[in-house]
Amino acid sequence: MARHLDLPPMSTVEELCAVVAERIGRPVRLAPRRMRVGEPSGFVERLPDEDVVHVEQETSGLHRAHIVCHELAHLLRGHLAEPPPPDDPALVQLEALDPEVLRLVLGRSHYDDAAEEEAEVLGAELLRLLVLAPGAGTTSQLAPALEHRKGQHV
Repeated sequence: MARHLDLPPMSTVEELCAVVAERIGRPVRLAPRRMRVGEPSGFVERLPDEDVVHVEQETSGLHRAHIVCHELAHLLRGHLAEPPPPDDPALVQLEALDPEVLRLVLGRSHYDDAAEEEAEVLGAELLRLLVLAPGAGTTSQLAPALEHRKGQHV
């Protein structure tokens, strides 16, 4: 799947976000944060002017990269509805409600099975591209997992 996207060499999720933003024609911003109980470990919020990938910050770098790759796969595969224009009269301002609570209540917790499976497969392939890419990005996060207690590589 990923090889058909003809992606340039990348070694960080930030670089991947930039490539995805270019592909979909919208800015993509990462928003690491502590997720609330009941929230997924990552989700995409489609705003009128940008897509925001919310991702759990209290996890390992490699797991965070996996979550981001999964969410970017949803964007690449067009699983999300287009956001309404900012001047859409159907938009309602709910200033009295906490935006975090709205995300929890209205945010997706899962897509249909086919879309979720597609995002899992493509997300894993994207992560593999990042992990295998040369450089000091995501690959460097694997080093601690491959070290023996005495500092020797396994």
